[in-house]
Amino acid sequence: MPSGASASLSPRTARAGARSLPGVYVGHDNLRMTKRQTKAGPAPRGTRKARTLELITGTDALAILEILAARSQNLAQEIDAIAKELFSDVEVDEMAASVQAELESLHVEDVWDRSGPMQSGYVDPGEAAWEMFEEALRPFQEEVDKYKQLSMQREADLAYQGILRGIYEFHEESSTEYKKWAEDAPREYFERVLGAWKALFGVRLPISRMVEFLQTDCSNWAEWATKYLRARKP
Repeated sequence: MPSGASASLSPRTARAGARSLPGVYVGHDNLRMTKRQTKAGPAPRGTRKARTLELITGTDALAILEILAARSQNLAQEIDAIAKELFSDVEVDEMAASVQAELESLHVEDVWDRSGPMQSGYVDPGEAAWEMFEEALRPFQEEVDKYKQLSMQREADLAYQGILRGIYEFHEESSTEYKKWAEDAPREYFERVLGAWKALFGVRLPISRMVEFLQTDCSNWAEWATKYLRARKP
């Protein structure tokens, strides 16, 4: 520009010059931040919270709950209430179907793999089949134990009924090859669960209600199971 020339620029020239400045646009005398500059700001608080929750694992969640419960008695009570609310939805039909499906999934090939000559000695196929039966039902027993630790007697009662029916229906309906190697397991484990159910109530045993359940849902075993209940101490 020659010396002495006017320093004013036309609107078109001003816009063109502004484009050479990174991140700034000029239009009608207004300046606006570009998207790149906007992104540099802090994320909304709700977004950060959502992302944090997505990254928390089960172990992390347990540790966080333990810290919160230790910091506040009110929070500890609220956590307890929420847990019981979540665990209170126990359906006998659903539990029974899950138990039966788990037992149906056992394969005779696994019996062969876990029996015979082993480094620790000889393992009988029947013993291996029984161990598999126990392992399949262990998660369901652990669920009942959880209810018992939370003093949720009603839920434990319903869960026991679901386990009993699932075992019974497996015994009555299953035709798997595995079942032939575990012929005694269903009835023996059924007895064990009945004993645990009786111990749940102690001296105030609602035996008439359980007898009705057995007659309705486990009819072919109801007679001997009822005698077992009445004779066995908790």
